[in-house]
Amino acid sequence: MKNLFLVFALVLVGCSDSTSQCQGNDCVCAADDDCAHDCAGGAECDVQCAPGHDCDVTCDAGEVCHVECSGSTNCDVDCQGGPECHVTCPAAGCTVTNCSGPECVVSCGAIGEATYAGTTATCP
Repeated sequence: MKNLFLVFALVLVGCSDSTSQCQGNDCVCAADDDCAHDCAGGAECDVQCAPGHDCDVTCDAGEVCHVECSGSTNCDVDCQGGPECHVTCPAAGCTVTNCSGPECVVSCGAIGEATYAGTTATCP
């Protein structure tokens, strides 16, 4: 039980105020608020957004960008042309920009793959 509490406490350390709940490039946003996070220079940007809230993530150019926002109300992700962009969106209300190539993988909830127009992927 102590180990479970320690893991939970460490996850909470990665969160801060409602303007930017995440610190660093690997975070889980606060469960009771919208999530706005800008990843800063690193090898990878991993963000998990809260269900029922808005999610706005900007990855740093050149880094791997992974965002889980399938339960979010609205999700906007800017992959900044990184080498890999994987975003799990809600069925609607999701836009992923600056995402291209075979490593641009955007899914839209239960409806499947996003619609692509240039370097923008959307879920209706």
